[in-house]
Amino acid sequence: MEAGIRPIREKFLLPNYLGALEFKEGFVFFRVIRRGVCRYKPYPAIDENGNIIDVSPQSYEVEHTLRDPRNTDKDVLYLETGVSEDGYPWILHGSIGIKPQFINMYLRVPHGKAIPGNFPNLDPVRPASGDPIGYISSEVSPYGDPTDYAELVIPPRVHIGVEYYNCDTERSHQPVLDLYFCVYKMQIFNPDRDKDRKIISDIAARRVPAAFLTAGCGDIVLEMGRILQNEWNVRPISLDEAAELR
Repeated sequence: MEAGIRPIREKFLLPNYLGALEFKEGFVFFRVIRRGVCRYKPYPAIDENGNIIDVSPQSYEVEHTLRDPRNTDKDVLYLETGVSEDGYPWILHGSIGIKPQFINMYLRVPHGKAIPGNFPNLDPVRPASGDPIGYISSEVSPYGDPTDYAELVIPPRVHIGVEYYNCDTERSHQPVLDLYFCVYKMQIFNPDRDKDRKIISDIAARRVPAAFLTAGCGDIVLEMGRILQNEWNVRPISLDEAAELR
């Protein structure tokens, strides 16, 4: 394992853990009420019609969402509603392991948009050319023990896209994934509610232990949007504003 990269299982939050979730608009502060560990292993890479993806030597496979082979109408890494059936705001947090070693996987967060992991001064990553930038391989996030190399935090109504490139010069390969995630059902702290202001300030100022998560992946930060703000009954704020709450 490379220095600074940890198995994603070591970063999963337990019930009653505190946290701050970064969106483009600012931070939302929370407590984990319930969590569910979700693992799809092995996940055979398929297209939207349920066909197994087989990537030819030094070839590329177009973008797909991660459909459930049992019902291809369902996207595995997708929350359809802003809150769970029992009324809690929720998110997915986890990572993807991959095999075999010849397959490079490129994420698009959200589906159809940017690929995380590019250098700031470079042109966009080109999966179709097998660019050696911005990909996930078994070296950095192995099947069987996915890592936080490309840690994903997925809020409701966000699809994640994946593309594949086969580096092998001789053989075709079928990507096989290890989808290792937690669903967090959360209590959201509201900065406009008097009883929540102190705990928000304590989290932002690091006066209490708390996890800091980013909605998206790596340097890609997702928007919260007005609909989710209304469903969660909260407005995102800056860390400075949060730390100064009294």
